[in-house]
Amino acid sequence: MNWDDLKFFLAVAQEGSARAAAAKLGIHHSTITRRIEAFESTQKTRLFDRLPSGYTLTKTGKELLQAAIRIEDEINGIERHILGQDIRLQGDIRVTMPEHLALNLLMPDMVRFMEIYPDVNLKLVISCDMLSLSKREADVAIRVTNNPPEHLVGRKVIRYHCATYASSHYLETHELTTEKAHWIGWDSPTPYPDWVKQSEFPHLSIRGQIASILAQLAAAKEGLGLARLPCFVGDSDSRLQRVPPGRSVPCHDIWVLTHKDLVSTMRIQTFIDFITDAFRHKRDVLEGRKGLIQQGCQ
Repeated sequence: MNWDDLKFFLAVAQEGSARAAAAKLGIHHSTITRRIEAFESTQKTRLFDRLPSGYTLTKTGKELLQAAIRIEDEINGIERHILGQDIRLQGDIRVTMPEHLALNLLMPDMVRFMEIYPDVNLKLVISCDMLSLSKREADVAIRVTNNPPEHLVGRKVIRYHCATYASSHYLETHELTTEKAHWIGWDSPTPYPDWVKQSEFPHLSIRGQIASILAQLAAAKEGLGLARLPCFVGDSDSRLQRVPPGRSVPCHDIWVLTHKDLVSTMRIQTFIDFITDAFRHKRDVLEGRKGLIQQGCQ
């Protein structure tokens, strides 16, 4: 039994289908199917029941799953320990971050880092999913959170601000004191989240539900309604303007995090220092002062 077989087994067991496991591992789903069949043949046992809904573990498969998880934890721990001793400024760094941070803020810094350190290769995973740093799904996570996981180490680099935005045409054609104007709805467990109640327009109804900052941005530009956006997103688009009085409010913290076993790795330490400094130079943009200057708000 080799570790590669167990990796394929674990991916299918955790994802529930060959296609989902293939997407997780970045390979074709036919490879997953072929490897699982070969693994079962080698072990002379059936590990999965193939159902229309996906792959379901057999009794033997469930027993193997617990052992495979323990083995994965051990191997990941060994890899982290070895990587943690690496003092070279070369190699890969797998960095995960949300899409709006990558596209609206940090991409120039990612490019500049690789220009300064040509032997370090950044592998960017643009996702809001909480990838596991313990399982080496990422080496560094740039996360928007006020409560980072306790098992990770890192720095809170800044708390960014948010403001209310709408298209110029929307503000020209809608009176915000009437019920004809709307908020663009967020994916919230409550119909009227606190940020609506605490805004200047708590009386406006909510229209639609869009659980993505960049999709909210697009909807606001198309005139769906008012959107509460990070200032570094809203202020950068000329088709939007802050809704008067134009004030911004602190929203969420941004953390740069890594696993404790990797914090001494030279290339990871260098990257964290570099990106922390990049955030520091963007403080005015992140805290909404750029937008105030542009729109003449005080």
